[in-house]
Amino acid sequence: MPWRTLLRCAAEDLQKIDFSGYDKLIFHTADPVYLVALGRSLRRFPGMLYLGFMLPPTFWLRATAARKILSVASDIAIGSLKRRVRVVLYSETGAIRFDHRSRKCFLKLAPVQSVAVGGISNGSKQTLRQRDERIKIGFFGAALDDKGFQILLQLAADAAVRSRFLIKLFLPPGQQELMDRVSAGNDAIWASSEDRDLATYFGCMSSVDLVYALYSPLAYKDRMSGIVQDAMLAGKPLLVTTGCTEMRRFIEQIAPDAYVYADYSVSDTVRCLASTIETLAGLSERARVGAEKIRKMKTFEAYFSVG
Repeated sequence: MPWRTLLRCAAEDLQKIDFSGYDKLIFHTADPVYLVALGRSLRRFPGMLYLGFMLPPTFWLRATAARKILSVASDIAIGSLKRRVRVVLYSETGAIRFDHRSRKCFLKLAPVQSVAVGGISNGSKQTLRQRDERIKIGFFGAALDDKGFQILLQLAADAAVRSRFLIKLFLPPGQQELMDRVSAGNDAIWASSEDRDLATYFGCMSSVDLVYALYSPLAYKDRMSGIVQDAMLAGKPLLVTTGCTEMRRFIEQIAPDAYVYADYSVSDTVRCLASTIETLAGLSERARVGAEKIRKMKTFEAYFSVG
């Protein structure tokens, strides 16, 4: 839709809400269009306005002219709001990345229920760990190219990888056909597609040795990923892309050297995995130490704190 139409629709939505009776307004993921509409419509508010950039403005429209426009418009809207109301900016990385500049802000992570480090939460007794001595790599979420899924399939076809690694795919419901297709005749892939509550999800994560986050640097250069946080919370080391700078910076803050990195290519990832065989025990130990740190950052108290 045209920019003016989008902005008018967003302003009409916001006008339906009476903010006057609230002490805090929390925009967990500040959509650029609504952020601009809020900047134009919110004239007075006595409470505290929390603007969360769990996805940077550049996420919404990549590689288009609109991306630059929305980035600049978001920046202007933040400045306008800060002159009129009390504003707290936060993100998963401690910075908001615009196309033309960056802003420092509070580091806040989405809260989660308590999870046993390296284990299965809430007493779940699922037996997901098979008696296979190969190192288990876990892929979680939708099978998207941005998440390196095609590279993962090529890894499963590599003889050196197949002999030492088992790739476990935990796909969302509705991808049964894909699950059957990629796992047919390939003993290097084990796949599942089903509904998972929180306990089951972390149970799945406890059944792997290394969590796959070899995501496209075009899509994730300045972004964090919930999978990265969840893996750290479960005390699991990660495989990340060299060019995903924010992910690497975040992991280094919480669990230094609890990850391995490779270029966004099959050949370099094969090389990286070969060296991981000898270092996995140390990676896992450092990941378990980091889990205790990130658990304190993902509480509801930490999320709602202004300090």
